[in-house]
Amino acid sequence: MTGAAARATLEPAAAARNLQMLAAAVELVERARAAGVEARLLGGLGILHHDPGLRERGGSRPINDIDLMVPAGQHRQIGRVLVDAGYLAEERFNALNGHRRMVFHGSDWDLDVLVGIFEMCHRIDMSGRFELDYPTLPVTDLLLTKLQIVKLNAKDAGDTVDLVGAHELGEGHGDHIDLARLWGLARDDWGLWRTITGTLQTVVATGPPAAVGERLDALLAALYEVPKSARWKLRARVGDRVPWYVLPDEVNQ
Repeated sequence: MTGAAARATLEPAAAARNLQMLAAAVELVERARAAGVEARLLGGLGILHHDPGLRERGGSRPINDIDLMVPAGQHRQIGRVLVDAGYLAEERFNALNGHRRMVFHGSDWDLDVLVGIFEMCHRIDMSGRFELDYPTLPVTDLLLTKLQIVKLNAKDAGDTVDLVGAHELGEGHGDHIDLARLWGLARDDWGLWRTITGTLQTVVATGPPAAVGERLDALLAALYEVPKSARWKLRARVGDRVPWYVLPDEVNQ
């Protein structure tokens, strides 16, 4: 096998660090809730928390930092929680960007906070998603943070394989990949649909295990078959001639 499916077993030290970081991250989410802030895990730690088998192994890759998301308007509150917990704020960056993103530094790892909107290659509004799961964002939203990446790297392809391998397809909220959530976003936004389907094809090309490949194919088929809006069809006529995404570096400038 190649690509994501061929990743080596994680070194014990890296696995132990992942689990240490996960415990610290969950504690931060609990501290935030006690302070009235509904923070949720995303990124590698969110994926690790959602898969007991993966968690038992300490993960499938080293995780570098803690990624959190909070609802719009709670950035100042989470900032106070993190400073009280011993994290050092990146003051200039946070002053300029705190309404959408903040960065903090700890003695062992850094911490990234997104506010309300997940914005990389596409903007995905997470309003109304915080109450659906705890201490992470829902599985479908964790997957969306990977599927909206246009230039997928091996790490993100592997994270996608981990998520899809551990969760069946379904409709409505639950511990599964919610097709209704994906349909609701993609049927009206050709650009997001274009990226998601292209990213899924890229992950399939890495050679994941057969069962994961079948689930990825089923997910692709569902996205192709969902009825599209007039807005989607109008943008589809333009196609790739006009860029349909932004690069993360452009967002973070």
